[in-house]
Amino acid sequence: MTNTNIMSDSQESALIDEECYKDIEQQFGGTLPLPESVNGELLPIPEKIGTYNSTYGLQPIEKFKKLKEEEEENMYPASVQEHMFSTMLTDDIYNHLNFQCSLGTGGAGQDWLYSEQLGKVYIKMEKVLPMRFTWEPLVSGLYLRTTMVFMLEQHRNEPVKRCHNHMAPSNSINQNMDPQRIKHVVHCVNHASSIYEERNENFSVLTPLCTPEAGSQYMPISFKFLCKNSCVSGLNRRPTELVFTLENQIGVVLGRQKLLIRVCSCPKRDKLKEEETDLPSKRKLSNVALPSNKKMLSSNDKHIYNINLNVVGKENYLSVLKHAFDTMAGQAIKTGQYEFYKPYMDEILRKMP
Repeated sequence: MTNTNIMSDSQESALIDEECYKDIEQQFGGTLPLPESVNGELLPIPEKIGTYNSTYGLQPIEKFKKLKEEEEENMYPASVQEHMFSTMLTDDIYNHLNFQCSLGTGGAGQDWLYSEQLGKVYIKMEKVLPMRFTWEPLVSGLYLRTTMVFMLEQHRNEPVKRCHNHMAPSNSINQNMDPQRIKHVVHCVNHASSIYEERNENFSVLTPLCTPEAGSQYMPISFKFLCKNSCVSGLNRRPTELVFTLENQIGVVLGRQKLLIRVCSCPKRDKLKEEETDLPSKRKLSNVALPSNKKMLSSNDKHIYNINLNVVGKENYLSVLKHAFDTMAGQAIKTGQYEFYKPYMDEILRKMP
């Protein structure tokens, strides 16, 4: 009884890889013709298979990557990405699912502190900030997008990324880090499925949300920060905040929360300093004698005062301008009226040599 080969020559040759062909050539001499499928990365799709769209069939890897990039570009062109980022920062999005966030426990006191007065977190670099997120009803298939942004309006659209020193390859933190994460200041530490995105230099971390475990009412997520607010070539002493957006599978924003944050070397020192600047203590106020016919001006005072001063010394001159700029910047942050203060702050910057 003779055996019948049910495979054609071309199908059988596809089972032999290039190394096997080389071995055969060495043993028997001569050069064997290689089928096209050995030189390609994947076998071509037989024409008789029409169940799948050829666009998504098996194709060489490079073609697939290029196709994927084209699809993402068509789905999110540059203009749309810019609009998505600006929409994420606005304050007029209705909180559909009662999306809330709060601070977790652990590490507070040494690694990070929270100021009730300022509603702000002060944390050391590379230390863990535990967060808790809730939404109602507890539906699945949602995502949390975490983005660090600058607070002042003139810096609002600038990218928040790590400084040159902290991004350096010689930095021990970067030794085994995915290159796509190098520029990111914010890192999610307990969810390996987080996606680090960069669109038009807008950096964010997208984390799939699971429904809380039985007996728990929240989803715990922790973060680390790999650059400081004081780094000159990075955040450059500009105030920052975290923006948490709750999104569905197609990127529609369902809710948003914000948290002021400063990454620093000494959380306790910076917290006390900013609290004193924001709200002077009663002890300091008691030492200031005011004329009986004068009243303290409130932070809501919108009257414009023109000061014409002659200041001795360039350093003294710059100190006066800097103090005026910092004072108005603090009021802009406190009241949220960035647009009102911006032209006057810009005028001060123009006077600085």
